[in-house]
Amino acid sequence: MMPHSIPSFIACALLAASARLLAQGPAGPVGAEVFEVKATPMENTVSTVGTLRANESVDIVPELTKRLAKIEVAEGAAVEKDQILFILDDADLKAEIAEIEARLNLAQANRTRTETLLPERAISRQEFDLARAEVEIFKAQKVTKEVELAKTRIRAPFAGRIGIRQVSEGALLKPETVLTNLQDLSRIKVDFPLPERYSGEVKTGQKFTFTVAGNARVFEGEIAVIEPAADAATRSLRIRGICSNPEGLLPGGFAEVTLQLDSVGNGFAIPSQAVVPSARGHGVYLLRDGKAAFQEVEIGMRTDTQVQVLRGLNEGDQLLTTNILRLRPGVPVKPVAP
Repeated sequence: MMPHSIPSFIACALLAASARLLAQGPAGPVGAEVFEVKATPMENTVSTVGTLRANESVDIVPELTKRLAKIEVAEGAAVEKDQILFILDDADLKAEIAEIEARLNLAQANRTRTETLLPERAISRQEFDLARAEVEIFKAQKVTKEVELAKTRIRAPFAGRIGIRQVSEGALLKPETVLTNLQDLSRIKVDFPLPERYSGEVKTGQKFTFTVAGNARVFEGEIAVIEPAADAATRSLRIRGICSNPEGLLPGGFAEVTLQLDSVGNGFAIPSQAVVPSARGHGVYLLRDGKAAFQEVEIGMRTDTQVQVLRGLNEGDQLLTTNILRLRPGVPVKPVAP
């Protein structure tokens, strides 16, 4: 037991000696940089993560159960609005329209005859009304089939770029069959969350910046939409921004967003490294009469580089910002240039 107790005794002795040396203080003044407290607004910068989305995105699907007759667009091609992308088999619809047209012509001829016979009371009013109604019924049937025929031409709902094709000519398509997708990349949407405490400081039209992995460029966006209600699970707002110059950006990507909120004018903005923990919360060291003086402070908002001090400081106070670990109340301080 004796050999193991000697190192413990030596360690205790070294700790006691260190404590006495600390109590005596440093041999000379401690060099520290001095920051003059001024009533300058504090920049409020918020960082969050977001997701990139296409300006418009849609899966191209048929509305009818038909066989794919022809593909009119190449994969990855840029297309214009209403451009034909796919053509479905329409032979049956054209035959039905031809049959309806023949019946319509007959019904119109019958109506013409009834119009001449009605004044002579050769037919009843009911027969005349039935002849007129028959013409309108065939017209409606023809319009219905023409609408179906138009659906055999699948068109681009907006200008954009075609994705990978999922089907081939001759395939039997159903309304749930995805043929391809269409992306409008003229602008990129950036969706990101923001803690609800910032709800009063963010507004539409506000600028923000963001970066993406693998690209050193800093992109700029503008807030377009703010969700009017906070998410109940995360207590955050959903923000949508627009990047009008999306060169090099792809939908679905991950974005690191930086949002500059309105400056905070109340209190004092001081360097964050000057704040030290205390028994009551937080404190700082001030330079008074050439010596360090500890001052309790109440802090507010904090960023990576600045801390907002709400109480405890006055304008013009000399704040010590370096060599904090060597400072204690009453220690002589030599100001050094930053």
